[in-house]
Amino acid sequence: MAQQDAKDKGCIQFSRLEGAYFSEGTLWFDDTSAGSSRLGRVYRYTPATNNLELFYESTDKNDLEAPDNITITPWGDLWIAEDGGGNDRIVGLTHEGNIYTFAENMMNGSEFAGPTFSPDGNTFFVNMQTPGITFAVWGPFACRNSTRRRAMNQALPPASLAPVVSDKLIAFAEEQGMSILEAAALERHGMPIL
Repeated sequence: MAQQDAKDKGCIQFSRLEGAYFSEGTLWFDDTSAGSSRLGRVYRYTPATNNLELFYESTDKNDLEAPDNITITPWGDLWIAEDGGGNDRIVGLTHEGNIYTFAENMMNGSEFAGPTFSPDGNTFFVNMQTPGITFAVWGPFACRNSTRRRAMNQALPPASLAPVVSDKLIAFAEEQGMSILEAAALERHGMPIL
């Protein structure tokens, strides 16, 4: 009933929401099987401004396949646990546009889950669903950087990560007084772009 009520009210529908992480006033979350390639999307939502933005849409499974749990590192990168086929990984995204693999499960076909850092930022914890192991990984990691964490929450994604948008969508965003990323999120979810 709730799903139908939301649909009747014109709410955005997602494919398969998975991970979420709140940091520096921004909620990051992903949709595991969304996108034209069905490889997943990463969104950010800012409650203070009620802005939903499409930050990244994967088009190459070598970059990111089926994003699941998500966290922000103490130095400001997004780390995403995959839930795809093959060897699942912990994939990092930077606001400069770099995509990198931090870890890859070479043990079995199980996924990583629940990535998080200790409060001091010196230990990374992640679970492997089967056989039910929690790993604690000690750095050295990059130093805590709250400026980079805030930058990740506010900056436009670099061109290499940003969703591809048409001139029509850019014009719509300008007319509506919204960011291109907001307009992209609406368009990808079937909202009319006039």
